[in-house]
Amino acid sequence: MTIREALREGWSALTGSDTETPQLDTSLLLSHACGISREKLYMDLPEELDEKRLELFRANMKRRISGEPVAWIIGNKEFWGLDFKVGPGVLCPRPDSEILIESALEIIGKKKSGSLHDCCTGPGTLALTLASERPSWDISASDISVLAADFFKANNQKLTGSRVRYTHSDLMNGINETFDVIVSNPPYLTPVEMGDKVALGWKEPELALDGGGIDGLNLIRRLIPRISDHLNSRAAVLIEADPLQMPIIKQILSDAGFVRITFRQDLAGRNRIVIAFKE
Repeated sequence: MTIREALREGWSALTGSDTETPQLDTSLLLSHACGISREKLYMDLPEELDEKRLELFRANMKRRISGEPVAWIIGNKEFWGLDFKVGPGVLCPRPDSEILIESALEIIGKKKSGSLHDCCTGPGTLALTLASERPSWDISASDISVLAADFFKANNQKLTGSRVRYTHSDLMNGINETFDVIVSNPPYLTPVEMGDKVALGWKEPELALDGGGIDGLNLIRRLIPRISDHLNSRAAVLIEADPLQMPIIKQILSDAGFVRITFRQDLAGRNRIVIAFKE
């Protein structure tokens, strides 16, 4: 079987599955099986695949069809030009989170020093990206997931030389510091959304997705007062969530005493990031 034929086989197999990008997924899995770049893959379309690579490709395609993210299968996910190690049990970095990075960098501006904490860091998506952009800042991170801690440690060593401090914590419990900026991409899916994704075969951890409560905001309701306790005066918080949840989150922030509450939009023009300041 040639590379071209294997690509067609993969595209056909993924058609009708939960993926919106069957061609991209197939090319990533096949290039991974062949040990070459996607660019090289498309240059070698007429080339024959040996049996070992074809078996690996087909085995990985079965994993993808069952609902595993491509990033888990190949072991990494690019975000902000950085290569994050990911795998089963950890939430993969999402493109929408780059809007939070952009917004945080705008708030940080040209300040040469400061402190920033990433709550619900997962594999370190926000904390390590911001640490790579602002190496002179004191940056730390926390998460409740034991599995996520292992991936964070590997990514921290690779991307920052283990410069970012990590605490195993449930919503910043046990953290006694205060910060100039806190960022978070917490779980915020509703029970209905979780059920739909499970029905589609999603494998990503419920711990990183289920926000609790009928509106998916129970965790955020717990998180915002704790963030307030850990912010310096005039410090900022940035939270990523579903656009439909933003009006409620704005009210929760206002009730907690936050001011200057604004939103940042995703590429579809929907409010994806909420930004607020502590007086």
